[in-house]
Amino acid sequence: MRHLNLWICSIVICLSGYAQAKTVNGLVVDDKTDEVLIGATILEVGTNNGVITNLDGKFTIALSHENATIEISYVGYSSQTVQAKDGIVIRLKPDALALDEVVVVGYGVMRKSDLTGAVTKVKADELGKVANVDVSQALQGKVAGVNIQMNSGEPGAGTKVRIRGVGTINSSGPLYVVDGFPVGDISHLAPNDIESIEVLKDASATAIYGSRGANGVIMVKTKSGARDQKVSVKFNAYVSVAQVVDQLDMANASEYTLLKREAMNNANTPMSSQWDNIMSLVEESDAVGTNWQDEIFRDAVTQNYNVGISGGGTKNKYDIGLTYASENGIVKNTYLDKFMAHINNEYSFTDNVKLGTNLFYSNYKKTGNNSDYYSGPLVGALRADPISAAWDPYTNDFGEVYFTYGTNPARAVEENKYKDNEENRFLINTYLQVNNLFKVNGLSFRAQFGEKLVFSKTKNYEPEFFVTTDQNRLQSSLYSKRADTKDWSTSEYFSYNHTFGKHTINAMAGMEVQKFESTYNDIKVYDVPEDADLRYISASSNTTQFVAGGLKYHSSLLSYFSRANYNYDNRYLLTATMRADGSSKFVDHWGYFPSFSAGWNIYQENFMQETKSWLSQLKLRAGWGQVGNQNAAGNHDYVALMSNGYTYVFGDQPVDGAIQQKIANKELSWETSEQYNVGIDAGFFDNKLTGTLDLFIRNTNDMILSTPIPMYAGFWKPNTNAGSVKNSGAEISINHTNKIGDFNYNVGFNISYIKNEVTSIGGGDPIEGGAVSRVGNTTLTREGGEIGMFYGYQTDGLFNTEDELASWVNAEGTPIQPNAGLGDVKFIDQDGNGKIDEEDRVDLGSAIPDFTYGINASASYKNFDLNISLQGTQGNEIVNGMYFILYSSDMSEWNVCTDMLNRWTPDNASSNTPRVIASDPNKNGRFSDRYVEDGSYLRIRNVQLGYTLPSSLVNKVAIQGLRLYLSCDNLYTWTNYSGYDPEVAGDNDLGAGVDIATYPIPRTLTVGVNVTF
Repeated sequence: MRHLNLWICSIVICLSGYAQAKTVNGLVVDDKTDEVLIGATILEVGTNNGVITNLDGKFTIALSHENATIEISYVGYSSQTVQAKDGIVIRLKPDALALDEVVVVGYGVMRKSDLTGAVTKVKADELGKVANVDVSQALQGKVAGVNIQMNSGEPGAGTKVRIRGVGTINSSGPLYVVDGFPVGDISHLAPNDIESIEVLKDASATAIYGSRGANGVIMVKTKSGARDQKVSVKFNAYVSVAQVVDQLDMANASEYTLLKREAMNNANTPMSSQWDNIMSLVEESDAVGTNWQDEIFRDAVTQNYNVGISGGGTKNKYDIGLTYASENGIVKNTYLDKFMAHINNEYSFTDNVKLGTNLFYSNYKKTGNNSDYYSGPLVGALRADPISAAWDPYTNDFGEVYFTYGTNPARAVEENKYKDNEENRFLINTYLQVNNLFKVNGLSFRAQFGEKLVFSKTKNYEPEFFVTTDQNRLQSSLYSKRADTKDWSTSEYFSYNHTFGKHTINAMAGMEVQKFESTYNDIKVYDVPEDADLRYISASSNTTQFVAGGLKYHSSLLSYFSRANYNYDNRYLLTATMRADGSSKFVDHWGYFPSFSAGWNIYQENFMQETKSWLSQLKLRAGWGQVGNQNAAGNHDYVALMSNGYTYVFGDQPVDGAIQQKIANKELSWETSEQYNVGIDAGFFDNKLTGTLDLFIRNTNDMILSTPIPMYAGFWKPNTNAGSVKNSGAEISINHTNKIGDFNYNVGFNISYIKNEVTSIGGGDPIEGGAVSRVGNTTLTREGGEIGMFYGYQTDGLFNTEDELASWVNAEGTPIQPNAGLGDVKFIDQDGNGKIDEEDRVDLGSAIPDFTYGINASASYKNFDLNISLQGTQGNEIVNGMYFILYSSDMSEWNVCTDMLNRWTPDNASSNTPRVIASDPNKNGRFSDRYVEDGSYLRIRNVQLGYTLPSSLVNKVAIQGLRLYLSCDNLYTWTNYSGYDPEVAGDNDLGAGVDIATYPIPRTLTVGVNVTF
């Protein structure tokens, strides 16, 4: 009821006080040449109401009221904000530098010219190009030093964001802060909700967030409206069609039969009469059989609708946004339905006292694609033999899979519809801002409270079925989970901003309290009806067989923080921050995180006056700081872990009890990231060409690891602060903006070089990861290497001749690979011990790129606009986890790719593709460099072409602006990777780049409209 009252009050305040409209005419010209400026933008301040100048440089705009102000902007010129008057002539001056742009930083804002840290701003108009409800995807390729990968192409799968590399084997994701409220992610926001995003990359920028800022901070400012503006309504809608980019080439029924017979013949394995009869029929008819990928993939339609309402009265400003998206996945029976809403309202009691409320609500419902290696549809579509049929017309049910172990992929994809996930998320953020506190100019106070409530539920049903004795599920089951999360945060801080002479001081100090709490309960029951109306826990007819569980987690954080900025004559800049965090996760609660940085605006020096004809900006920055990562530790990792369910007999009586499984470590503490940063910002030719260079070193110290202890201790490995990682690199951003007649364009390029090195694992054993079923672990993290290095056997082609096979012996003349035959893989004996064993494994590359880059271009000609975004990586590898199947020598349980038609045979002895032999005596499928492929790619992330209808046409039907556009996401990708998609995130950083038939990212074609009323 309390939340409902707040919503009602916000809406009532929002809809108060509008004024009458008026229409003004004007002219925009160059201040120096008096040349008219065609295509200049005139925007009513605080609204989305805008027009552009015509071929004569003139404009007509209908405004809210008599006292409205307008902002006039044009590429290459300084913007102006003036009082709107009929017949006004605006003279724009060439833009030397937009130094006074306001940038959001931790607990406040700063002028861009005063920044000494590495901060990048992305504006709202750059976020709406991609047809997706995930805001993070809109940032791909736009910010140097920020690597964003889609977890998969599944609807609602989210993204993996890494700022300046992977600094730990534990939690490496950034902190998100929305309107001053720290949150774990921004999935509750629609791209149309957002006004700007700032990415804080170095420690001098993130240290103000102390123990939560080690992996960078992403600041999000949502739209807020404007005072004294009439209501403005904007409607955005699009419809998309998505399709799989490429299917993998798999053997058809006839090809499979050929290879299967050959594999069994080479192994002298007899074939059953049933199999022989089936294969004979296939051979006689030259059958193609089933394309299982056709059975699971589809063309998928997405719809997205957004309404934005903004404006304000004499005392308030507001913004309301509603977004609904229905996204179907390219794998059948996968979808995401999502609704997002926000109401932002700010009420001014006086000119110095403001009270604001930000309300957010989101709801999603989605299916969960089964990604199991044996029963999932994607892996199954590559595993299943093409002879079997997806549907059996005689039984009117899914067909039997004859030669493949596992589930019929068509059945697996059908069962996706039984996997339901739902989440309801509520956020409220309120603040009180008092300026000129105690009548002291520049002294302000802000108090803020935010709360996040998340209620999620999962229901996975598995129906019973029977096809054969080894393809069945004799008992249905239902798994149900309910999880609740409650986080709240309150912060109070004072700020002081004062200028005296050439000196400017901007200082801030305050405190913050945060509380995190989550609970879950789950249960699995059996014998539940398939009827959707009866598919509940209580409908189980089996009251004795069930599995239930539940846990509760909680932690809290008390913090004190301060920051001071000093500016002398806009030339010399100093910034210092300090944060003290007290966390419940550690016995020694307190950690201290300082940072210092300095800047020199060289351009402002007198000796630079002669360069101002071509140099627009030149600033040098340098900083150092320490930031923590408390998310690397669990809520109670410092205590001993107990396990119950054990029984001991005292006397004659059994007694239930518990045993200690893990040793306590009261000295467990923060992972600390120490960073050094040097940067240069430059602008040339009236700022038409700008560039930024940052060099950085990021050392993660006290990384939390499981440290080995003697086996006789009888405990699990305790967590200790034993490891360290070093990331070093460079970031370059270049942007060029210009105007040629009616043609305006902007081209941006960014590139990031990052070197990752594990400098210590505390003397412990190397850490394995990246598990692939039937293959084992594929990565190893050890000192001197990168996190998650691929680690396996190195090969040297195949044994193509008897001489090669006979010469591969040790010093005693014993064959190094005694079970190898012609056409088998030759593995290198790295240690020279005369045999192939685990000691012969070596580093085979990693998923960490040598560099990542992005290219973003936009252009407009009169009413047409074009936007292009490209993004890529170079120097990274991918483990194709499906190699074990696709290039299987034994073909015992699966199909293979068509490359196996070029396998080694006596008549094709020059082939580099292994022979087929049912027993695979040489173990050709063991993990080796044959699994590892070049993962570099360049992707046309998005192309969008738009047309804005002339205002003279749309104004006749009470529309301020109308834009139509066509768009394509994932248009084309240049890559050598043979899997579905080279953008492979992996389950975690220890398994990054390991691809086990990851749900592919689709190509999406979109038609959309933007309407402003």
